[in-house]
Amino acid sequence: MDVAKAFTFVTEDERWMGKIGIGALVSLASFLIVPIPLLVGYLVGITRNVKDGVERPLPEWDDFGQLFKDGLSVIVGQIVYTLPFWIIMCIAIVASVGLGGLADGNVNEDVVATGFLATWGLVICLSLIFAIVLFFLSPAIVIQYIRTNELGAMFRFGEVVAIARENISDIVITALATFLASFVISTVIGVFSAIPIIGWCGGPILGIAVGPYLTAVTGHLYGQIAAKGESKEAKSA
Repeated sequence: MDVAKAFTFVTEDERWMGKIGIGALVSLASFLIVPIPLLVGYLVGITRNVKDGVERPLPEWDDFGQLFKDGLSVIVGQIVYTLPFWIIMCIAIVASVGLGGLADGNVNEDVVATGFLATWGLVICLSLIFAIVLFFLSPAIVIQYIRTNELGAMFRFGEVVAIARENISDIVITALATFLASFVISTVIGVFSAIPIIGWCGGPILGIAVGPYLTAVTGHLYGQIAAKGESKEAKSA
């Protein structure tokens, strides 16, 4: 993977400031919920463009309908993949209520306490396992979607797992790169914001732009993974 390219490609677009600026404005309005699919859709658009080898992968903000459709589709797909977690939580809550009812009877309190600990201990263990699995599946869900442009394709679990399994190291690199970048950029902005007047005014503006920029970086890295997968398929064909 060309990690350096993912961080520098943004400025190679002559309209990058305007595109990131619009992304920042959309991020500001994300508390309204509706803009969130637009941001996710923008990531999808970058991923698709990188996979397709587009010279300037940053999409224009001129087709909000497509951005919203792509973003909402991926969000729905990812929500469906979190359903096992919510089922586990519901079972644990029902079990806890049942144990609470036993506590009001003649059942030994130590037995009830042990039941609580066992129930939530199991929930925590399963949740950690599920979080790790979802960590690898999330990029695969996006890649599967841009390969087919179909909502239903994200639910072909075997194909999604295969993408994640074949690109484990690249997914880890993507996560580490974006995490470290976020940490470094946040630290730099924090220091800059402490500078009187210039920092006080410029710091918040830079902070708003960080989200769209890291979204672009993530989309580029996802696109590289998708392109690598297509290249492998073409060679094996």
